[in-house]
Amino acid sequence: MPHRRAKTDPDSGSSDWPPEWMTTYSDMATLMMTFFIILSTMLALKIPVTWIAGDRMIQLSDRRIEDAIDVELSREEQELLERIRDLREQQMRELAKIDEMRRMAKEIQQYIIDANLSRFVRVDVSKWKLKIVPLAPFLFRPASADLRPEGKVFLDLLARVFLHGPDAEVRIGGHTDDIPINTPRYPSNWELSCARATSVMRYLIDEHGVEPAILSAIGYGPHQPAASNETPEGRAMNRRVEIEIVQRPGDSLGSLSAAAGSEPAESALNAGRD
Repeated sequence: MPHRRAKTDPDSGSSDWPPEWMTTYSDMATLMMTFFIILSTMLALKIPVTWIAGDRMIQLSDRRIEDAIDVELSREEQELLERIRDLREQQMRELAKIDEMRRMAKEIQQYIIDANLSRFVRVDVSKWKLKIVPLAPFLFRPASADLRPEGKVFLDLLARVFLHGPDAEVRIGGHTDDIPINTPRYPSNWELSCARATSVMRYLIDEHGVEPAILSAIGYGPHQPAASNETPEGRAMNRRVEIEIVQRPGDSLGSLSAAAGSEPAESALNAGRD
């Protein structure tokens, strides 16, 4: 039966090569290198450590932390412990706000599906922002900033969200296509887009008592198109109002209440241009 030959150190002639400690040392060096690569990547991307570790990073309760130390804590150690508690509470709040934003988006999307508005209202959600984009013919009459009845029903739904989350920031932006308009009331698309954004804001304040301090309205005219103005379809997409609900540090959004059970009229679906 053949015997396995031990490796020999070429310098000393010893057959105990490599030494056992080198294996442990190599493993430790590899782990340390991996740790610092991850840490440097997080710092480069400005990712908080608590988000990477998840909500289990600090699972020990205050009592368990103190019990784990068999000596009296110094002032510095007490301050560190308080800091750990604060970080854990902050992490839980941030995670809860993200979950709230996603839940609210799902409820609004379900209302849009139930009311057959998918072709005329779009909902985009990110970690800190919820954007609701109804097209102008759904909310307004042509070349007007007067809200349609079905548009008011939709805003009634959104108002319930704003009333439950008074600390969020709500930005309302009016947009048009690039076809010039010139009426006694609206000399250009600038005035029309501003009037439409303001009309939505005024309705939320006057009819639902939404806190004015969280609202802002601005008109962009035709200068921030969502699609090409070369086609009728593209111009229809550009005639829109964007309603953004933006979370700020320390904000909290309430759950969306059940939507009002009134279906928008089909006439808005075939409305013409601005």
